[in-house]
Order: sequence, then structure tokens, then C-alpha cells
Amino acid sequence: MLAKRKIEKILLIFPPSTEVSGGLRMCIPPLGIAYLGAVLRKDYQVRLLDTTAEGYDNVEELGTGLVKYGLSYQKIKEKISDYSPDLVGITCLYSTQFPFVSKICHLIKEINSDMITAIGGYHPTFLAKECLEKEKSIDFIVLGEGEHTFHDLLKQIEHGTDLTHLEGIAFRREDKLQINPKTNYIENLDELPFPARDLLPMEKYFSINIPMSITSKHKRCTSIATSRGCTARCVFCPSPNFWGHRYRARSADNVLKELELLIKDYQIKEIQFQDDNLILDKKRAVEIFKGIIDRKLKLQWNTPNGIALWKLDEQLLKLMSASGCYELTLAIESGDQEVLSKIIKKPLNLKRVEELTKIIKNLGIETNSFFIVGFPGETKEQIRRTFGFAKKLNLDCSYFFIANPNPGSKLYEICKEKGYLKEDFDFETIDYFKSNYDTPEFTSQDLEKLRNREHVKFNLGLIYRNPIIFLKRHFNIIITNPRGLYRSLIHRWLPFILNQS
Repeated sequence: MLAKRKIEKILLIFPPSTEVSGGLRMCIPPLGIAYLGAVLRKDYQVRLLDTTAEGYDNVEELGTGLVKYGLSYQKIKEKISDYSPDLVGITCLYSTQFPFVSKICHLIKEINSDMITAIGGYHPTFLAKECLEKEKSIDFIVLGEGEHTFHDLLKQIEHGTDLTHLEGIAFRREDKLQINPKTNYIENLDELPFPARDLLPMEKYFSINIPMSITSKHKRCTSIATSRGCTARCVFCPSPNFWGHRYRARSADNVLKELELLIKDYQIKEIQFQDDNLILDKKRAVEIFKGIIDRKLKLQWNTPNGIALWKLDEQLLKLMSASGCYELTLAIESGDQEVLSKIIKKPLNLKRVEELTKIIKNLGIETNSFFIVGFPGETKEQIRRTFGFAKKLNLDCSYFFIANPNPGSKLYEICKEKGYLKEDFDFETIDYFKSNYDTPEFTSQDLEKLRNREHVKFNLGLIYRNPIIFLKRHFNIIITNPRGLYRSLIHRWLPFILNQS
């Protein structure tokens, strides 16, 4: 049994972020703590602290090829002390953020050892045991989808209830670790209140204007999530595990009401859909796009997290274009069908991708794309086919990433089982432009060199393929973040160019 604890004030923190050295530092509203805050403030005093946005210009080299940006630990400590909450919840979206989360928890206990700490997100969900063992200042971990579980945890702490049977949490019990698996998920997402954006520094995001897609059409741009989960089982992706191997979607009317609210309260002109699968339910997608048109919302929008290509058709694409879609990110992953089907396990036909890409371009919709190379079992020739396929599609921009074994992914299990991981492998330093393992087909050095060369050739080639789009894409960055662009050119692009031979 827990001792009863009175909880009145809660602080939810999004920690500092990381980016590759010289990269453009993304800054978007953290919807995870915004949803959590919206749920909790019905019963508690709640504040949100986005340390990434509040300390955006505070950049520190980590010595691993990554930089940390966000409020200093001293500033974070001061803000926690000033508010003096009863409980602090910290999200850990990326594994590279865990060292910052760990340090913040340690600082909290320095301020007041009785202050309760709870963390959540992808990294602690899949590595709960390791996180609790590594950082003794963490009291609780909320596994997976957190809104209801976190609320239940607070109520049980207040009543001193035994937590043994509370699903979806990890904690210490009599010096032993207890991990209660996540089993329940929110069936009706419409029941959730809209994210508490009023508790976030929204004007900072508009001013910084480096959203998830890096570029945008308008400064008054924000992100929205209309669904959770994915039916695909891509080997590199932990998302299906995190969301319970199910797809759940908000109703079209609920989504449209949020869009109307964003226009009314924040004069939003552009939306970036963060969904893994915005159009998986085509009927719902049609209702959303028609609703945008019928309600005369006059929004432009894109899908920086990708789109379910296997659900696209010409009729739907025309409706998307009419409703304001100006750019689609095509999560193709591989240009070799065997790799796509047998290794990555993505339900996508490359011939269909070629047909769809032509339709998309004919509609005047710009194209980003994601490709990932370097999977166990993939050959150098198959990797070269991916680069060739991207070139064949004549895409406007392609991001070529190197496969990395994230916690919660099947890829991690494969690499661990086969003994491929390097001795110094650490989730906390993952860089998607670097390889963390060798396979019988390629070495990590060979893979990185090949990827870097092709990435530069393809994306700088846009100057020749479509100079107008190249200038449009970079104009926003030049205006809003000239220092970031300079750093990117000097620290990323120039070394790639000099080492491509």
C-alpha cells in the first residue's frame, strides 16, 4: 500500500531535444503533454513546460555528432522550484532525450525529495526496467498511451491504493521492479479534450517556424493528430507496439471542430498532420477533406510523417488537392520490392507507387519521401536500387536514412539475435545518418559513405530538376533561420560533398 499523498499541482515537461550537428532544429507543439494536460486540468492545477521551445537558441554540442537544444538545466530547475508542483511528468519521445530526462528527474529530487516523478514515451515504454535501474530518481513510468493511465495513477496515489494491479505502469515495490503491461487503450478518441495548446508558447512556434516538415507555407502553422496506431508491421517501427497493434481514429466532425478552433483561436493557416495513417479509413478521410472544403476553412496542409500509399487513388488525391494539400511525404522505404515485402514487411507495391507519384505530380502536389537503407539481409545492389528508384520517380526531395534498431522494433530483436550490434551500441546516441551494425552484406562505414554520397547527389540535384521548387523550399529557411542554414551547409552538406569520392 502507498502512503496517501495530496496532489494539487502538476508540471508536465517536454525535455530538450537533439539534432545532428549542423541540422535544422525542429520545434513543434508537443501534443503528448498537451493532451495529457487537457485531461488532467479537470481535476488538478496543470502547467506545461516545453523546454525545447523556451530555450530554442541554447545549443550545446554533445560530442556524438548530435547537439542538444533547449533550456539549460539551471533554468529548468528554477522553473520547477518557482512552481513547486506535487508531481512532475516528463515525456521521453526519443531515446536521445533520455539522458536529459534522467538529469531533470535528478534535479527534481534535489529540489524536494518528496516531489513525485513520472515519465512516459517510446523509450521508457520499451525499456522500463533499464530506465528504472539506471535512474533512481524516477518514481513511475507510464507505458504507452498515457491519458487514462496517468489519471488513474494520480488518483491511486492520492488514495494510497495498492498499485499492483494498475495496468500500464512500472515502478519500484519493496526494492523490486514491477512492470504492469499495457492492456487497455482508449476506444473512443473523440472523448479526449483537444490538446491544451493554451498552456504552450504558441507564438514561439510561429516565430521559430521550423515545423516537422522543416519548411512551411505559412508562419501560422501547427500540427494535429487525428488517429493513433498503424496496421502495418514495418520491421523498423515501434509505433504499432506503442499504440497496441490497433488503428483508432477520431471522427471527421471532431477533427473539423478542432481545425475550426485552431483558426479561431490562433489564426492558423497551415496544418501538418502527424498521423501515421491519415487516410487508412478512406471514408473518414473523404469526410475530413470534404469538410474542409464545405466549411471554407481555407487551410493548406501536408503530411510530414508520411502517408499510407497503399490507400491512395486518383479520386482521393484530387479531393486532397482541392482541400488544400500542397505536399505529401511518401514513406516508400525501399526501391527494391523484395526488400520491401520480405525484409521490411511493408504492404506496398512499387509499381503502384510509380503510378501514384505521376498523379501526385500532375496535381501540382510537391513530394517529399522517406527511404531507409541498410537492413540485415539487404545487399549493396538492393540498396543501389533504392537510390535509382528515387531518381526514377523524379521526387522533389528524398530523405535517405540508415536503418537503426529502435527500442520496441522487430529490427532491434533481429540485430540482437544475430549479434550484429556494435559493442558500444547505445540507444541514447542513435543518429539516423549513421549505422550501428555490420552485416555479412556490408560494413557500417561502406553503408554510411554510400548513403551520404547519394543523399547529396539527389537533393542538390533539385537545383537542376526543378530550381523553382528548390528556391521555394529553402526561401523559408533562409528568411527564418539563416544561422541554421549556414551551419547545415558547413557541417553537413560540405563534408558529404568532400567525402563522396
